[in-house]
Order: sequence, then C-alpha cells, then structure tokens
Amino acid sequence: MMALLDRPLAFAGRNGPLLLLFGVLVGLVAPLLADFAYPLMGVAVFVFTLGAFLKVDAAAFKAEAADWRTIVAILAWAAFGVPLLACALVRIMPPDPELATGLLLCTLAPPVGSAAAIAAMLELSAPLALLATVVPTLAAPFYLPPLAALLADASLAINPVALSLRLGAIVGGAALASWLLRRFAGRWVTANPNAMTGIAVLGLLLVGLGAMHGMRAQVLSQPGRAGLLLTLAFAVNAGFQAIGALLFSAIGRTRALTVGLVSGNRNITLIWSAAAPFLVDQPGVELFLAMAVFPIFMLPAATRRLFCALQRNGGAAPQVVAVRVRR
Repeated sequence: MMALLDRPLAFAGRNGPLLLLFGVLVGLVAPLLADFAYPLMGVAVFVFTLGAFLKVDAAAFKAEAADWRTIVAILAWAAFGVPLLACALVRIMPPDPELATGLLLCTLAPPVGSAAAIAAMLELSAPLALLATVVPTLAAPFYLPPLAALLADASLAINPVALSLRLGAIVGGAALASWLLRRFAGRWVTANPNAMTGIAVLGLLLVGLGAMHGMRAQVLSQPGRAGLLLTLAFAVNAGFQAIGALLFSAIGRTRALTVGLVSGNRNITLIWSAAAPFLVDQPGVELFLAMAVFPIFMLPAATRRLFCALQRNGGAAPQVVAVRVRR
C-alpha cells in the first residue's frame, strides 16, 4: 500500500510550492471545488501538521530546542514583536482605519500552522519553524483577545480553553500519528523524505482550495479595491519576512530565513474566524484579511529559488541589526 503512494507523494513533495499556487488558483476560478474543500479544512490541517512532524526527527528537534535562549527570542518576536512593529508602523504612517485594523489583526495572528511544511519545501529549518509555530499557536487563545483589544480595538470571539483544547488535539494527534508511523513504518519514513513532504503538501493543497471559499465573490464585488489590497498584502508578507530574517541574521542563513518565514506568514484563518462577529460591519477589514491569504500559498513558488540561492551562495541578509543571543 505504502509503495503505491511513494511516487505521487514524492512528486507532490518535490513540487510543493507550484502545487500550492495551483490549488489557490483552482479554488478561485472553480468555487464549487472550494466549497467542497472548505468543510474538510480541519482534516487538512491535521494532515499537513502530520507531514510537518514527519519531516522533523527527534534528534533535530532536540538540537534546535537546546539553543533555548535563541528560541525564546524567536518566540517573543513571532508572537509579540511582529504585531508591536506593525502597530508602530500604523502609528507612524496611518492608513485608513479599516486597513490599519486589518493589518494589525493579520500580524496579531500566530505564525501560520503550515510554516514547518513550507519550510521543508523551501529547504529551511523545519524543526525551528515547528517550534516557532506550535508554541504561539497553543498560547494564542489566551493572549490574542487582550492584545487585539489593546492594539486593534477589536473584540475576538474566543473561548480560550475550548480553542486551546481543539488546537492541542490537532497538534497532539499529529505528533502521536507521526510517532506511530516512525515506530511501525520507520524504514519507509526514512527512505522517502520527499514523500513525507508530499503528505504535508496534500494537506496544504486542500487548505488552499478551502481557503478560497467565498473569495471569488469578495474579489468580484470590489475588483479595484481587492487588487490594491492584494498588492499590499504581498508587500506586508514579504516585508515582514525580510525584517525577521535581517533581525536574526546572526543565527545563520537557514535559521534566519526560517524566522523570516514565520514572521510574514500568519494564521489568517484563525484570527478571521475569531474576529467574525467584530467584522460584520467592517467589510474593508474582512477584504484585507481575505487578500492576505493569497501570499501564504503563492509566495513559496516565487521565493524557493531565491532562498536556495541565498543559502548556496552565502548571500544572507547583512548582519546589521542582528539579534545576538548567547548560548
């Protein structure tokens, strides 16, 4: 059975960024497929989380976690530094109120849950991306409501305990499934690294399709405004990736680019669903959140070669404002 899956999964693993781009575009032009995939997003999140765990062996994870001072600095930046910087930028260069709220909500969200899977596709540090994602995501139900009220004057409909338990079940279930696969099919897992990435890609592909649920109508309702906000969403995502990589350039090219990845790619769907009641009378905020989903799935196809070139040629961002954390 597993032998039959090797080739299609390996193909998906080798072509992950292009498949993500394909999934988003198909979901946008074929809304029926997006509607079909939308109810399956919970399963898809489990699948790509499983793929991320399968890409991270215990030794690599422990080695990354051992540098705890750096990890603490990265977690603080990913959870609190990114939204605080966004808040400062909004205060310095105030856009219209709805755009400001949308930008703040995007950056308040924890790093996107697929960051480790995307990191594996881009040949970055999957263990670091997993750490930088799981911890803020599990803590988010408790720190998001007060931060959203303080920075964005937004109320979030979050039951911290219920949401934390649900997120914990997904992460814990994926970790357990990964351990079982390594325990009883360890040789297959080790011998097929591209297939393990492919598992994550299939989950992400389904998420990309489901994330386009209702998007076509939003874009067609305000095409000019949507185009402008889409351009801004790409600039914000890429800009925070660059800032994160620059800030942590002292920790090495691969790890710094990984920090950049989690800095720019945020869990928009989590914050969007939590803020749904607040957004009823703010269509401009919701439209920006909708546009902010696109870069998460489309940028990896554009940045894959750039990231590989930066690592291969030693062209990491200059260490000008680097965070230096002693071990």
